[in-house]
Amino acid sequence: MRSVECEGESIDEAIAKALGTLQVERDRVEIEILTDATRGLFGFRGRKARVRATLRPQVGAASADVSREASDTTSEPASTPAPAAAARARALLEEILGHLGVSCAIAVREGDEPGSTVLAVSGEGSGLVIGRHGQTLDALEYMVNRLIGRDGESGGGRIIVDVESYRDRRREALEQMAKRLAEKVKATGKVVSLSPMSPRDRRIVHLALQEDPAVTTRSHGDGQYRKVLLIPATGGGHRPAR
Repeated sequence: MRSVECEGESIDEAIAKALGTLQVERDRVEIEILTDATRGLFGFRGRKARVRATLRPQVGAASADVSREASDTTSEPASTPAPAAAARARALLEEILGHLGVSCAIAVREGDEPGSTVLAVSGEGSGLVIGRHGQTLDALEYMVNRLIGRDGESGGGRIIVDVESYRDRRREALEQMAKRLAEKVKATGKVVSLSPMSPRDRRIVHLALQEDPAVTTRSHGDGQYRKVLLIPATGGGHRPAR
């Protein structure tokens, strides 16, 4: 599969050069951000943005990243945790919160996601359980699922830990932000880079914009907390060079 690497003063300029080299429209290529542009001291020794563009079939650009983000998180199995496993998960979460000095009530209910059970935490100390952008909540959820899975009690189901409907509020906020910034991308023709996010949050952004033909999304960086780039589907507003 043919690919080219191009540089520019910005990511969208590098993308435009790659499109011109390949003589294709933006929706025909897969874009990989190799380096972002940086400015050196007093404008000297700066670094240009560099991208790799690879020809691909005409498919939705967000779909590959949605699949990738889904694989970064625990899979959503078809079966729901057995009642005994849900009770065990609740007891484990109570024990962990107890060690953290947090006293909360934990209710068990069936989740909206297929094959999931929600441990809904509430109480005066519940705010401490969330953490910055839900990082503490994600860590607790990961620990509970690993412990249940290690003991062979999950039955193939997934445990979701939530606090005062934080998950729903976070999803709505991310969807609104993604759509607002997508309008900025369409108005300016420039790439917008979001702050580093967890796989769960990145997947929400990808899904929120996957039906928008004017904007594509791409995860960029290494590790769990990567960034999402919102990219104009027309290659940053630049016409390919002929």
